[in-house]
Amino acid sequence: MAGVVAAEHEHPQKAIGWAAQDQSGILAPFKFSRRATGEKDVTFKILYCGICHSDYHFIKNEWGNSVYPAIPGHELAGVVTEVGSKVTNFKVGDRVGVGCIVGSCRTCDNCVGNQESYCPKMILTYGSTYYDGTLTYGGYSNIYVVDEHFAVKIPDTIALEAAAPPFSAWNHGS
Repeated sequence: MAGVVAAEHEHPQKAIGWAAQDQSGILAPFKFSRRATGEKDVTFKILYCGICHSDYHFIKNEWGNSVYPAIPGHELAGVVTEVGSKVTNFKVGDRVGVGCIVGSCRTCDNCVGNQESYCPKMILTYGSTYYDGTLTYGGYSNIYVVDEHFAVKIPDTIALEAAAPPFSAWNHGS
């Protein structure tokens, strides 16, 4: 992916995840970093991450578009550890989930209609280029930073370990 900045050299929040370094798909510990919590961001500790068949296809490059190192995982559930100054829907300690989309243009007809999964500039939880030029790494890691629009509050009545898998099909926080 041309022009991608290596996140392990770019961001202030130290993180560790399980990454494939090539299409063998073998996952091994990988140190990298996440961006600082922005004004509309929610940072959370990942406690659970579901396993989806698409994670396997991605780390094995079976679709021909994988970027390495690849940290899969788009069914995230955890607890908020920090919120940006303009976040209105979350507070520290809230239970949070994230699905397969973590960014979009927010201005096209699809985004305005809360159909970000059809946005031509959609940013996926892993294997995409984020606004700042860094590669997105998924939920097989210890922390995640996401715009609150792409996160959902998980009710206390749902066990976190049961909450993560359904986020595979969930697209945005509206």
